[in-house]
Amino acid sequence: MKQITLFGCLVLLAFSVSLSQDRVPPSDRGDARGRVLRELKLSDDQQRSIESLRFEMRKKAVEQQARLKTARLELAELFRAEQPNQPAIQKKIGEISQLQSQQRLLLVDHWFAVNKLLTPDQQKIWKKASAQFLAQRKAQFVRGRAAQFMRNERVPRRLLQPPGAMER
Repeated sequence: MKQITLFGCLVLLAFSVSLSQDRVPPSDRGDARGRVLRELKLSDDQQRSIESLRFEMRKKAVEQQARLKTARLELAELFRAEQPNQPAIQKKIGEISQLQSQQRLLLVDHWFAVNKLLTPDQQKIWKKASAQFLAQRKAQFVRGRAAQFMRNERVPRRLLQPPGAMER
């Protein structure tokens, strides 16, 4: 009984210590974005401009994601039809491809807009950090795909299955 009480007290102590610690702002957490922003040594005007650009880009990205998800739902519905219409399905796939391309271009436009605000020295840091970020994202994507394939070998063939089979 004493051991259980002692264990409970230790858990409460650890919990209270963790709650009493100051919260660390996101830019100081050691995350890549915060680290890059610190390395850039932005002026107040630059910080405000970049945050404004980022906010606008994120708003557009949310809208774009909604359009993309809607198009994917519509594509699934086209496949579920009694008599699937091949030209309509092909057109919808083209639309989805275009929406995906527009989504990627949002990031490219944002990158160039931020780059315009920076001094030449800051641009060097920005370019180096962007290249590192892209390499990390690519590695994460490849590892994720490999893990997904290893967990379920049917994943790559999922798109070849009839529409009703995808809902299992």
